[in-house]
Amino acid sequence: MRKRGLIKALLLLTLTLTAVLVSILALEGYLWYLSSHLPDVQMESGAFQVAETSIVYAADGSVLAEWYDEQDRTVVADDLIPNQLKAAAVAIEDKRFYEHGGIDIKAIARAFSRNAQEGEVREGGSTITQQTVKLLYTGGERTLKRKLQEAMLAISLETQVDKDQVLGMYLNTVYFGRGAYGVESAAQRFFGVSTKDLTLSQCALLAGCIQSPSRFDPLVNPGPSLDRRNIVLREMRDQGMITAEQAELASHEPIGLKEDSDAEAPRFAPYFVEYVRRDLLNRLGSEKLYRGGLRIYTTLDPAAQRAAEAAAKVLPDAKADPEVAIAAVRWKDGAVVAIVGGRDFTKEQFDLATQGKRQTGSAFKPFVLAAALENGYKLDSKWDASPFSTPVKDEIWKVDNYENSIRGGTYTLEVATVWSINTVYARLITAVGPADVVDVAHRMGITTPIDPDPAIALGGLKTGVSPLEMASAFGTIANKGLAVAPSGIDRVTDDEGRVIYAPVKTGTRAISAANAATISGVLNQVYTKGTGSAANTGRWGAVKTGTAQSWQDAWLVGFSGDISTAVWIGYPDAQKPMTNVHGIKVTGGSYPAEVWKRFMLTATAPRAATAPPENTAAGEPSQTLMVYTLCSESLMIARPDCPDQMELELPAGSMTRDLCDLRH
Repeated sequence: MRKRGLIKALLLLTLTLTAVLVSILALEGYLWYLSSHLPDVQMESGAFQVAETSIVYAADGSVLAEWYDEQDRTVVADDLIPNQLKAAAVAIEDKRFYEHGGIDIKAIARAFSRNAQEGEVREGGSTITQQTVKLLYTGGERTLKRKLQEAMLAISLETQVDKDQVLGMYLNTVYFGRGAYGVESAAQRFFGVSTKDLTLSQCALLAGCIQSPSRFDPLVNPGPSLDRRNIVLREMRDQGMITAEQAELASHEPIGLKEDSDAEAPRFAPYFVEYVRRDLLNRLGSEKLYRGGLRIYTTLDPAAQRAAEAAAKVLPDAKADPEVAIAAVRWKDGAVVAIVGGRDFTKEQFDLATQGKRQTGSAFKPFVLAAALENGYKLDSKWDASPFSTPVKDEIWKVDNYENSIRGGTYTLEVATVWSINTVYARLITAVGPADVVDVAHRMGITTPIDPDPAIALGGLKTGVSPLEMASAFGTIANKGLAVAPSGIDRVTDDEGRVIYAPVKTGTRAISAANAATISGVLNQVYTKGTGSAANTGRWGAVKTGTAQSWQDAWLVGFSGDISTAVWIGYPDAQKPMTNVHGIKVTGGSYPAEVWKRFMLTATAPRAATAPPENTAAGEPSQTLMVYTLCSESLMIARPDCPDQMELELPAGSMTRDLCDLRH
């Protein structure tokens, strides 16, 4: 019997040992499987890759927007994170951080005991290193497999980087609440300061938020948030990280949240910001734009933008009122300084200033004039102003003047431009050829395709053009005939400060400097005494008005100082005539002129011009200027008996020597 019992005991022991061995082998196999399927955590000089927020700046350095994918985060270097913040995180999240090698066996045993009692995973016992691994690599799934992978990765990570680097990774990654991922976003969101400038009290409050960002949200739950902060301070004191006096002083500090931490601040220049976003999304792609930690330095002038938004309010904000769009460009380098794309971005994101394509009316005439000058026509060449008709594509194109104001007579090209005589320009484009006009317009900055139809002389465009295109093209006239593509971007740098994109800011020759000066001189007369005189600010300027057929679009485009600006007014959703807007018919010389004037008075004030732009350009011989004495009525060379005369400085050869033929 004893022998049989001994055999049974040996057999049971063998089976037990075999089971243990099989279990060990199975566990080893399982751990090997898990280790072979771990994410790669190889570090290079302690660096780690994580999505970062891209920040958009105005020209004065103020922040316009922050773009991010799912998480708003800005990574800061380890040495810029205050030691008191690192200490606060260790004190409240992982007291034995500097003692363990990535996992804390005591904490795991405590968590295992509680989880066994509860029958489910209720406590993780995770170290800061494990939390970092979870945030960066494994995710938040609470399963045995995931916890084992987390532990293995934590051990691996601590063999590659030091403790300070682990803390830097953790504090740059963890969620603090209110959409802020990482300490820099949290510091800015809650207190409006950089990480390096956080106080002890602020460090303790942020560290206290980590466990439960919503429960310890200082805005929604200031009481629990303060209590939690003080717990962190006591832990730091008890662990010898700060003195009792420091803890006492910090515990009595008010929270001191920044004023707008409770809500998103109203977006400034939303149409401009969206214009830049569309541009960079096309150039760089969404991955870089939303996750690359880019620094986007724009050309927006906040003072000019505020002036544009104020000027656009010349029309009351009534439902029946048309919309106002404004695009302003610094003509020397193409920098877009202000954009108003509509009345309310929250209701309509379509940007009428950069995306809206509308009929320009007579504002297109300077391109016809430029083509005519290239073809040898002079300002004092004479043209019939009677009603005009000619066959165009099996139809008869008929042209009259505005409300039949001029029914006949002969006018110089200069006068026809100043007073916007349609019938003269209809004859002019027929003589020059629509294709030449299209070519000149494209060279000067119009990017929308244009059909070479004679109707373009009066702004009859099949598709229309945007205010930004018009502002840019008129800027070519101001810039001595050099065209510079408009851009809202000065430069873009990556997360290490390297420039990865900057637009070309030098111009290409579009028209001669002499022709540009000639056109400037004529448009100055439009500004001083012609259809655009309501826009006159008292400073030197050059403008052209435009009113589309049936009063559906009204424009004022021109330049003064160093800014070229286009103003458009109309109804964006329908071709609705503006024949009774607060009692008037809207033309380019009415509301658009008033908007342009209000804007330019403020926008160009620091650099107001009292003279036209110089008419010479780099690489081009200086143009000889001549002072012509003209009859103020005919704008031809004045006779001695002309009662009202004026002097105009233009490039030599702009005028013939024909004398005024009016009888005074």
